[in-house]
Order: sequence, then structure tokens, then C-alpha cells
Amino acid sequence: MHHPSTWAVVVPSFNHADDAITCLDALRNAEPHPGRVLLVDDASTDDAVAQIVAWAERTGIDHRIVPATSLQRDNEAASWLTIATAEANSGFVHSCNVGLRYVRDFTNAPFALLLNNDAAVAPTYFAELAKALARNPETGLLSGSIYEWDRSTVWYGGASFNPMRALATHKTDLPDTDAPTETGYVSGCSMLISRSVLETIGLLAECFQPAYVEDVDYSLRARAAGFPVMIARRAVCYHRVGSSLGRVNEQSPRTIFSVNRNRAFTLRRNYKGWQRAAGITYLAVTKPGRALLEVAKGHPRIGWAYLSGMLVGVFSPAASGD
Repeated sequence: MHHPSTWAVVVPSFNHADDAITCLDALRNAEPHPGRVLLVDDASTDDAVAQIVAWAERTGIDHRIVPATSLQRDNEAASWLTIATAEANSGFVHSCNVGLRYVRDFTNAPFALLLNNDAAVAPTYFAELAKALARNPETGLLSGSIYEWDRSTVWYGGASFNPMRALATHKTDLPDTDAPTETGYVSGCSMLISRSVLETIGLLAECFQPAYVEDVDYSLRARAAGFPVMIARRAVCYHRVGSSLGRVNEQSPRTIFSVNRNRAFTLRRNYKGWQRAAGITYLAVTKPGRALLEVAKGHPRIGWAYLSGMLVGVFSPAASGD
């Protein structure tokens, strides 16, 4: 099995320099740690890049800064940290793909870890992932246990997607075995992707821009292509939940629109027949009611986000795009 020192990590990042530095510091202090890290800055509106560079210089981290549009083979220096800067904000999914495309096309890394900038891996994270892969070498997607920032509340211990409701749900109980186990989908907060998956099914589908549910779609596509989708509970990372996009009860109309559109997109892209019909029927019946409830509560913009998100998700031809 390839040693983690040959792996790459892709960190999509926007603002929140303190979170990003904590994330990078944890990666550097992991034992073993990955061979390279690519942080894709999505045109941060604060001085995040300058703060990250200052941290790298203070701590002696070998680093370089390149425009995201210039990532190519002849820029592949030996720097442990590459900061790719975008000229315009394009969203989480696009930033992920900038990094994953670079790893796939211009490196020999056998695995790419997609990691949120508000997450931090435990020191043994990569060692535990490597043990899981040694036991299940055909694994296509792999994650570990994800705890909230309090280090005790399980945020992700596996997951499932119910096509009857087009609903993705995290499990908050960990698997009852240390052996890697199958799971419904791997969270994009911390998703280890094999090169075989990247070369077979490609990148995240950008119809999910700017974010949400793209990890469910990617997991379903990987499984449909024959790749096991697994969780290894002893590999632990921590997630500052809601740091970037807010918790469920704090979400903006834009986020609510994206979540509901992308639930329907995932259903339409990965299911057929009665399962697809049942899921669409559920959304068509429940979302107008939720929209009316929000309007009655004095939240018309939120109500419209629920309704319009569902309608776009059910009817837009964009769902079939990459």
C-alpha cells in the first residue's frame, strides 16, 4: 500500500485564515503527514492568503503561491504547501475541482484527501487511513470519524441517503468495529479519493455549485462504478461545524435554495423508476408546505428559497451536467 507521504491533500478555502492555518498545522504535525498540500483560495475578501503565507514563513514551511489558472506540470516544485489563488469567487465545488484536477493530471499521488479548511486531523489520521486501505485495498472513497470542535460530539460516523425523501443523513453513532465498514456516502469534509476513482468517474459535478450534497452524488457515482465507499472509525478529525456556511437553523436563503435544489439533483442523477418518482413526489408535496409555513412566520425570502430550490432541482436540465 502506498505510504501517506505520497498522498496529496486539497483544501478549498475562503476567508477564515485562522481556521485554514489550524487545518494546515494539523496536517503538518500528523505522523506520518502527506507529501504535499494544495490550498485553493477562492478569492478571499479578507487578507487570508497573506496571513497563511506569514504563518508558513514563521514556521519554516516550504511554500509557494501560484495563480489557480497557472497550475500546471512545470510549476510543480518540491514545496510542501502550494497556495493557488483564484481571481474570482467560484464556490466550494469549483475550488475542490481545481485541486483535484491538478492532483489527477499533474502529480503521481495515488490518493487525494479533500479536506475542509475548518477541519483538523488528529496526529494518527493518515496512519489509520493507511491501515484501513491495507485491509481493503480496493476502497474508492474513505473517511474516518468526524467530531465537532468540542472533540466529543460525533458529527459524522457514517451516513445514508434515502431516495424516498431525497434526504442525506449523518449517523452520530460510530461503527461498532475498528475494521473499515461500508457507508452510504463519505462526507466531503474529509474525503480520501483514490486515483482510480478520479480517473474513472472524474471530478465533482459542478451543477452542485456553490456547494451542498455534491459529496453524496460523488459517493453514489463511485459505488455505481464498483468502488467501495468506506469509513474507518479510528481515523479521527475535528470539524468546526457551521464555520463557513452556518448550521442548519442559521442558513441563508441562498444556502436553503442550494440544499433543496441539490437534493433533487442527486435523486435525479442517481436513481430511476419508482425510487426517483417517490422522491420527487415527496419533495413536491412537502416543500410548498414548508414555504407557506415560512411565509406565515414572516420569512418570505426563506419560503421562496425552499420552493424555488425544489422547482429548479426537479425540472432544471442542469442536473445532467458535470
